[in-house]
Amino acid sequence: MTTLTRSITIDAPIDTVFDYALDVRRLWQVKDIALTEVDIKPEGVGTSARMYTHLLAFHLEGGIEYTEVVPGKRIVAQVHFFAEKPTWTFTFAPARGRTKVTATGEWSLKVPVVGRPIEAMMVKEHEPMIEMLLANLKAQVEAK
Repeated sequence: MTTLTRSITIDAPIDTVFDYALDVRRLWQVKDIALTEVDIKPEGVGTSARMYTHLLAFHLEGGIEYTEVVPGKRIVAQVHFFAEKPTWTFTFAPARGRTKVTATGEWSLKVPVVGRPIEAMMVKEHEPMIEMLLANLKAQVEAK
């Protein structure tokens, strides 16, 4: 298993940040990713959407689903794309009146010999995306 972790501190209380992130349309608002068929569940678990993006000239589509939600503390999202199925865990912690949001993505390919290098490549590929996702979350919440 290979992981990618990034954090950001948002100038807002945990409840405000968490409630904003609970809406999959807001949390996953990233350049080059479109969400459709959004189904938001009141408690969070089961919230889902279809995801569309592209890589070079290839159209990619998949899905996302919130599989675990601990109010004010954690959101776990399972992403399904063509050859990858990362699990993203977003944690929320107090930080002197603000909120520290940490995103951790985990990839696990059960392919002998080449699995680890492919996982490392996927992590590297997703670094700009998760940094943008967190920056967008910060900008949106702080603008409220």
